[in-house]
Amino acid sequence: MNKSEKLFEKLKDKRLIALLTPVSVKQCVNAYEIINDYDIILEIAFRSQAALDGINGIIAKHPDALLLAGTVMTGKQATDAIEAGVAGVVSADYIPEVVETCVKNDIMCAPGGLSDAGKQLVRKAALYGCDLQELRDRYPYQWVYKLFPAVSGEHSNLDLIKAYRGPYEDLSVIYTGGVSLDNLPELVKSDPNGIFCGSALTKSIDNPGQMRADVEKWVETVHRIPQKKSASEKMNELASDFEKFVETEHRKPQNQSTIHKLEGKKPARVVTFGEIMMRLSPPAPLRFVQTRSFDSTFGGAEANTAVAFANYGLESSFVTILPDHEIGQSTINSLRAYGVDTDFIIRGGNRIGIYFLEYGASQRPSKVIYDRADSSIANVKPGQFDWDKIFENAIWFHWSGITPALSNSTAEVTREALIAAKRNRIKVSVDLNFRKKLWSENKALSVMSGLMEYVDVCIGNEEDAEKTFRIKADATEVDLGKLNEEGYRDVARKMVERFGFEKVAITLRESISASDNLWSACLYNGREFMLSKKYPIHVVDRVGGGDSFSSGLIYGIISGKKDEEALEFGVAASCLKQTIHGDFNLVSVEEVEKLASGGSSGRIQR
Repeated sequence: MNKSEKLFEKLKDKRLIALLTPVSVKQCVNAYEIINDYDIILEIAFRSQAALDGINGIIAKHPDALLLAGTVMTGKQATDAIEAGVAGVVSADYIPEVVETCVKNDIMCAPGGLSDAGKQLVRKAALYGCDLQELRDRYPYQWVYKLFPAVSGEHSNLDLIKAYRGPYEDLSVIYTGGVSLDNLPELVKSDPNGIFCGSALTKSIDNPGQMRADVEKWVETVHRIPQKKSASEKMNELASDFEKFVETEHRKPQNQSTIHKLEGKKPARVVTFGEIMMRLSPPAPLRFVQTRSFDSTFGGAEANTAVAFANYGLESSFVTILPDHEIGQSTINSLRAYGVDTDFIIRGGNRIGIYFLEYGASQRPSKVIYDRADSSIANVKPGQFDWDKIFENAIWFHWSGITPALSNSTAEVTREALIAAKRNRIKVSVDLNFRKKLWSENKALSVMSGLMEYVDVCIGNEEDAEKTFRIKADATEVDLGKLNEEGYRDVARKMVERFGFEKVAITLRESISASDNLWSACLYNGREFMLSKKYPIHVVDRVGGGDSFSSGLIYGIISGKKDEEALEFGVAASCLKQTIHGDFNLVSVEEVEKLASGGSSGRIQR
């Protein structure tokens, strides 16, 4: 038996994969030695720079180790992992060059996502020079698919597996993403032959006793329910399920997600971290020098996204520090009013940041003056937040470039949060949000480049990539409102190549005047570049437009929309936001989907 055959046999028997995003070689070796005592498989995620060295370190000490390389996104990463001695490769999606590299070396490859189960099997068969039946019989370690995410909060994608196992008999499935000890019994019951992957098995890597206790609980849970002999023994039942699934999908509206809710589960949980400020504005259209009063509200990049997530029905938590006085409480109340969880807000420090906004009109631009120095959050210290507790049951973490720009300590705590997010197997997004009043381009380049290794989805506006990473779109003059859409294709591609992002999204604002803009966005997922429809906007309040795009895009991804649908949802959401006073985007999913599907007349809804 070759290495992949041995690996696959162990996976079929033990049905558990412990996922580790390592920070050191020592951590990899320690994790393997604990996991191996239970005869289960360790997957080392390539999202960490320590991954390849860690694999080499394990193989050097344990030459017969059977390891999986995870989150492999390129052919080069696959080659490096195979040369280091792994027995199998797991990728985040169907990536042809990864599949081709693995088949060329006869190494097990498990592409994943929510689609392409058949496409990757057909491609493997073609590379081996055989048909699907022969692939299943001769290369069973290639007859495998990774379902990701298996669970997203209240949502489950288990129905997809019933559908796939209709035409692809005995398909082995690795369930990953959102798998926890809480939902493991339900998942095992749904698929007694499934293979289950979780980062929770390694979250206590620095506490060997606790890690062993965690592993034992998972092992006991998985093997409590006996395996079925074979999926082929229930072919008739599964074929019927597949027909019903297909029939149901044909009846659904085109924009309805195929993701189904897990009965009795809470909505998907998202976490954001950053500063929320008091906003003071003269009544429009008065200027600062004219006004005798200021309208007060609250806002901030990550707080704005948190409110939008809550409006979309997600469980949304906002993390920050606010002073323990009435203004701090008023800030918290403004979040609670829209259903945002504020349980992880620490009370302390002396002040909340303030920004003054003068509304622009026609050819006069809006103006912002900040008074945020020495705010409570700017004085945060590493260790103040219990990130593992904060991230319990969360599937997504969002932050922006504003947060590490506030102070050196906020940059340190941001990194602390990112490491914990990856340790807890959580998707991470960033809105670059370059602010020249907070830091220089050189400082932004230095700090932000070091944080990108933890990011899955990167979002920015038309000039963020240039100001933060010095990646400029050709034939573009942002100040003149002249944007070259093809130039942004190149920008997105370069960002993916440099940092390994899963997706890059860029909002494109063409300013006709302060009052009238054209608004669109683009997205690149490493394979396809897509442009949204373009909206003419008569601007009411543009502050928070980028945040509303981020929250809309992320909601689209979490809810199972295709990339182009998630992009259109984000653009429509942010278009609507710019018609609403205040930082928060106070719209519903239904309103956004109506606009995204073409309902832009503005007629009264009766």
